[in-house]
Amino acid sequence: MDPNLVSNKSFGAGGQENLQQIGGSRNVQYNADIINYHGGRVQEPTRTPPPPSSTVPFHRDPNFVDRPELEALEEKLAVWNKKVALVGIGGVGKSQLAIEFCYRIRDRSPEVWTFWVHASSAARFDADIRKLACDAVIPGWDDPKSDAFTLVYSWLRDERNGKWLLVLDNVDDASFLFEKRDDKNQSARIRIAYFPPCAHGSTLITSRSRAAVERFADECNVIVVSQMREVTALALLENKLGQSAAMKDMRKLAVALDYMPLALAQAAAYIKQRIPRYSVGRYLAELEESEKSQTGLLSSSSKELRRDEEAQNSIILTLQISFQQVLKERPSAADLLSLMSMYNYQGIPEYLISAEWSGTNKDFNEDIVTLEEFLFISTTMSSTTCFEMHRLVQVAARAWLRSQKKYQEWVQKACQQLDEAFPPGEFENWGRCEELYPHVTSTLSLHLRDQELSPRRTSIQDDGDHETFLSRASIQYKAAWFDLRRGLFSKAESLIAESYETKAALLGMEDEEALSALSFHGVVLSDQGEDEAAEDKIRRALVGKETVLEKDHSSTLASVSHLATVLFRQEKDDKAEEAIRRALKGKEKKLGKEHPDTLTCLNILAKVLRGQGKYAEAEEASRQALQGREKVLGMEHLHTLTSSSDLAKVLSRQGNYEAAEAASRRALEGFERALGTDHPETLLSVCCHAEVMKGRGRQVDAVSLYKRAVAGFSVSLGVRHANTVLSQGSLERLQNDIKSEENGKERQFWFWKAITAGFRPA
Repeated sequence: MDPNLVSNKSFGAGGQENLQQIGGSRNVQYNADIINYHGGRVQEPTRTPPPPSSTVPFHRDPNFVDRPELEALEEKLAVWNKKVALVGIGGVGKSQLAIEFCYRIRDRSPEVWTFWVHASSAARFDADIRKLACDAVIPGWDDPKSDAFTLVYSWLRDERNGKWLLVLDNVDDASFLFEKRDDKNQSARIRIAYFPPCAHGSTLITSRSRAAVERFADECNVIVVSQMREVTALALLENKLGQSAAMKDMRKLAVALDYMPLALAQAAAYIKQRIPRYSVGRYLAELEESEKSQTGLLSSSSKELRRDEEAQNSIILTLQISFQQVLKERPSAADLLSLMSMYNYQGIPEYLISAEWSGTNKDFNEDIVTLEEFLFISTTMSSTTCFEMHRLVQVAARAWLRSQKKYQEWVQKACQQLDEAFPPGEFENWGRCEELYPHVTSTLSLHLRDQELSPRRTSIQDDGDHETFLSRASIQYKAAWFDLRRGLFSKAESLIAESYETKAALLGMEDEEALSALSFHGVVLSDQGEDEAAEDKIRRALVGKETVLEKDHSSTLASVSHLATVLFRQEKDDKAEEAIRRALKGKEKKLGKEHPDTLTCLNILAKVLRGQGKYAEAEEASRQALQGREKVLGMEHLHTLTSSSDLAKVLSRQGNYEAAEAASRRALEGFERALGTDHPETLLSVCCHAEVMKGRGRQVDAVSLYKRAVAGFSVSLGVRHANTVLSQGSLERLQNDIKSEENGKERQFWFWKAITAGFRPA
């Protein structure tokens, strides 16, 4: 800390008055023991320039945690005549770094002036320039007719006044710095021109906007201040909280608050004020309780000694100041940020947010640039261009939208755009589904949950939320399809059940979309082994479709094929054959023989025929389905691999094990590549291959495969699922057969041993 500075004044003969200014920065000595009057004129006293001092308006932080950005700052300002900028989002610690740097400069070089100027607005900037002239006791500073800006400009240029570092803090909107203070005065300079480049002075700028600092500093002299690293964040919390918190809790808190210094300091102050009846663990629990609770905690304000008195001490409110700045500069960029805040804060694909964006592609790119300049988002490149935002930026943006009464409006827009972007869950769409699925989870959690639907069924029709619910239900339907294909049956059932309830409530139980959701719910239940419940739902959907639609309508026939599959799984083969032949005939007529839906029906027919023991017919149907799918879908498509596995089963039943092994191995290897080793579809293929190995007399291989299937099904589907039970039964039968065979061989061994020893068996 700088020592207190003393101003001495002497008046009259032998008279002296000492005035001490605590914490001031002026040191003015009037060397006039006697003031002489000459004709009524006062002889001006001579003034001795004060020694260099600091005008930094904040005390030094005794618990400052060192950061890499400070080292970079010291490197760049190791030589004079430089303009360096610290840029980062609000609350990341830019001003704290600048404060610490100023104190270190004064520690090393007390002869250096350090000036601090608030640059958040023209009014504060102008006031601080006048204060600078006063603090440095620039001759003429107290003359009402003098221009403080001109005085400061001349003083800074004069090398005799010594070296100086000027800090321009909070240059978020730089426009006023490039304006004249007095439009009427033609000789007046723009404000920034009053800080001359010179060999004995440097300027340090802090800002939330990269665009703002680019007007002052070269790109190579811009230091981006990011979140703290874990080790520094933990050190900060430890300094603030002392030894009262467990390290594991502090680590969780640092992660939850995205390693943001202001948020960490704010949380620590909140906790410390309430100790011992409060703890880090309790703060974490409340933080994770709900978005409302989270916003409340992060909006709480605590006095921060090293922040500007006009700055917000809450991370939420600090970030919202920047939102207002974006809204002022480019409203469309603020809209884009609002939309992005509704999705998961990581991996937001460009196609998700640009598809329906108003204006041209150039406008969209300009909006992205604006958000990047304010460091709200960053761009990541993978197979597609994606964006990320700070987690706390997302929380603050949502809170801001609530305060503006625009939250539901943006939830609705986010749901609609996600619905349009999310494709059906077929294999060829998996890449996009996987990219978008985190946003499905995030966006659906923002909207009303299923338990909130019932009391709102009447009002939904009138409050403008109707379309949001339908978009949500559509997203759930497609996401359930994707989850089913991935073997995530429980998640799929939860999604499709809510999708059906929403569609039935809003569109009516006889609507085609509601009936399709009901039928698909049956499919999901069937895949979980709940065939009776599945059959009931599918039959209800089928009756409804036959009433509302034509009997040979594509949607009706889809439910017929669903019913055939469920009947087949219940070994109701005759009814299953009747249903699937009806569906196949209708699909061939409507869509043609090579349409994927037609080929699906043909493949189901092959399974039913195999179940009836009609192996020749089943083989013919299997080969037709396989060849059709290879042609239409490709050799590696999951449906193609399913047909290959089904062909292997019917070949095995006919004793053609060599061809069966080739077909089953192809299917198994393909599923492993596409789905992984533990996916339920892969495990079904494992069972098929085990059956073939058993037929070829390779019991050891078959046992190993069955064990793999049982273990996998037990984890993914549960020990009571039909697939688990059936594969366990196949394993036990095979092991019993092997044991019986071994016992037979043992009896035969002892029989011949007895014969060769001259004994007759009993």
